[in-house]
Amino acid sequence: MATTNFYLKAADKKGFSRVFLVYQDSGKKFKFPTKVKVKKSNWKNGKLVKGKSSEVNEVNSILDGFKADINEILREGMLSKKRYDVSVVEKKFRLKTGEQSAQNEFYKCYYQFMENSKATKSQGTILNYNATLTRLKGFSEYRAQEITFQSINQSFYEAFMNYLIKEHKSLNNTVGRHIKVLKVFLNYCKRMEIIPAETNLSAFKVIKEEADIIYLTENELFKLLNLEGLTKSLQQVRDNFCFGCFTGLRFSDIAKINKSNIKEDFIEIRTEKTRDALKIPLNQYAKNILRKYENENYTRPLPPTISNQKTNEYLKELCEIAEIDDMIEMEKFSGSKKILIKKPKYNLVTSHTARRTFVTLSLEKGIRAEVVMNMTGHKEYQTFKKYIKITDKVKLLEMNKVWNKPNLKAV
Repeated sequence: MATTNFYLKAADKKGFSRVFLVYQDSGKKFKFPTKVKVKKSNWKNGKLVKGKSSEVNEVNSILDGFKADINEILREGMLSKKRYDVSVVEKKFRLKTGEQSAQNEFYKCYYQFMENSKATKSQGTILNYNATLTRLKGFSEYRAQEITFQSINQSFYEAFMNYLIKEHKSLNNTVGRHIKVLKVFLNYCKRMEIIPAETNLSAFKVIKEEADIIYLTENELFKLLNLEGLTKSLQQVRDNFCFGCFTGLRFSDIAKINKSNIKEDFIEIRTEKTRDALKIPLNQYAKNILRKYENENYTRPLPPTISNQKTNEYLKELCEIAEIDDMIEMEKFSGSKKILIKKPKYNLVTSHTARRTFVTLSLEKGIRAEVVMNMTGHKEYQTFKKYIKITDKVKLLEMNKVWNKPNLKAV
């Protein structure tokens, strides 16, 4: 049976002894020198004598924390149906206590990378960077091995990919996003001369699969727009979302719009994510939403926004009320494993659905792709393409436009 106890080292010249943690299991053990020092006269049965002083309470709390860390590691092994031997417990314990991490250059540089990025990157991008850091730390603890710049090679890349797929059941696009962030960080390190400029990252392939495009049809959009009897909160979320469907603006840009951005028939705004200056024509439906709120706030022409997470919850509720409930089947992959997902459409609608709806319906109504790209701020067609859903209606319109002309003759 595994045991965790504390022992004292020989006293120093001032009469203080360092406390050692000793973990034993099946005849093997490891020792961990804590930074705690106590007088031998205050020590009894592996713990300080109980007392009321803050010093006694503080030391006991630190030692109890070490034991709690050991117990958490053992519980983790039980939950994953693994029996950790002493060497694994030691590595995980040292990582958890931060003994190695405190000196680790990799994490120091990563935190600095995130801090420096805040000046030029959106909050969503910083959240993605932080999510990848969380996965890297989890991977380090899973392998009971600290991440260093020297350890990052092809073997590391493959092991990290396997960890994301097998342990976290991540879909391939999620895996690809984490690898992409890791490469962005490592390229930053090359520019800052933290790692050699000739470090080759080409083998770190970013997995990317075509995502399913969820958008509202014209009929669904107007069912949502014309809903009645909504609470004030639901109505405000609905109107901000529909404004996005009529302009193609991202949620982050809608959240910061003020009246100075409205210039007669246009909205002029510098986007939060890319800092691009956009000038978007306002159609009649976007104008109607602006008129609805023109006297409600001195500076803002739209209703207030709430968090993106809460907005997405309300949108699902709104779309369910609007009976946007067609069953959607999606095929996704985690590694080579195919995963079939079948959900009602209202469960898949998010704030970003507005931008996709604008792109798809604009193309469906005959606006040229380059014009839509100019309004949404897309510079590369390859990036823009992922927003496009070529509907049957678009195909029929294009076919009729080219092949059903009355004067078309065979050559």
